[in-house]
Amino acid sequence: MDSKKFYQKLDRVLDIPTLPVVAIKVNKLLQDYDISITELAGTIEKDQAIVSRILRLVNSAFYGLQSKVESVHQALVVLGLNTVRNVVISVSVIKAFSGKDSFEGFDIKDFWRHSVGVAVASRYLAVQTRLDNPDDCFIAGLLHDIGKVILSEYFKEPFGQVWASVRDDGLSFYEAERNLLPLNHAQIGGHLAAKWRLPPDLIDTIRYHHTPREGASNLDQLMIVHVADIIVNTRKADPGNACDFTNTYPKAAEIMRPQLETVSDWFPSVATEIESACELLLEEE
Repeated sequence: MDSKKFYQKLDRVLDIPTLPVVAIKVNKLLQDYDISITELAGTIEKDQAIVSRILRLVNSAFYGLQSKVESVHQALVVLGLNTVRNVVISVSVIKAFSGKDSFEGFDIKDFWRHSVGVAVASRYLAVQTRLDNPDDCFIAGLLHDIGKVILSEYFKEPFGQVWASVRDDGLSFYEAERNLLPLNHAQIGGHLAAKWRLPPDLIDTIRYHHTPREGASNLDQLMIVHVADIIVNTRKADPGNACDFTNTYPKAAEIMRPQLETVSDWFPSVATEIESACELLLEEE
């Protein structure tokens, strides 16, 4: 199966989750510069499960607000429209893809824990470098690997071949994909994000997080998620040793040199944030 046929099959799959109606409407409303906070809050409040998770998240230590936020309207005022939009999409995507029975051996909980880890690390790097909006980087990190879920659920045979190569040949998932498939999870994820009509910056970051390029819609965001993914993967594989950054995009390695050289100093506190974020985003109500 070549890449064209792969995409054609992907487009024919009818039961791939779409973004929930609320997330789609919120995304669309925020493209209107004249949108009122009252109208936006009213749209979000139509999904009480999302409202509950938003309020849990914004009242957590993750955002460090001084007073309790008791309504979506207040959250919009305190955090801003873009941040709440990102929270809505984050919660919606996790909810849509957490109940799927995927390939045997592929643990969806582990998948989301890694994704949350990259999200939190991306947010940290954005704060430290001031290259891009931290909350935009958070959602980009959260969704960077979404193509893996699509592969595991709807392309079981090729996913199984990749999974076996990871296990038997000691390759990374991305390396095994390059050997065995006509396209990789990043390309699939970018295709899905485009179908969801997510912002161009987010689509390109998902699509190119393994292969940053100058022509990307937002190279700074892309580099942040690229580096965060490498850090989280290497720290998980061998937390006691120094991270190997030899495969890091050179421009990203240069810009984030201070963060890369001190990763063993700052990552433990980020790891604590990751655990808290996992509890907030992944645990059942």
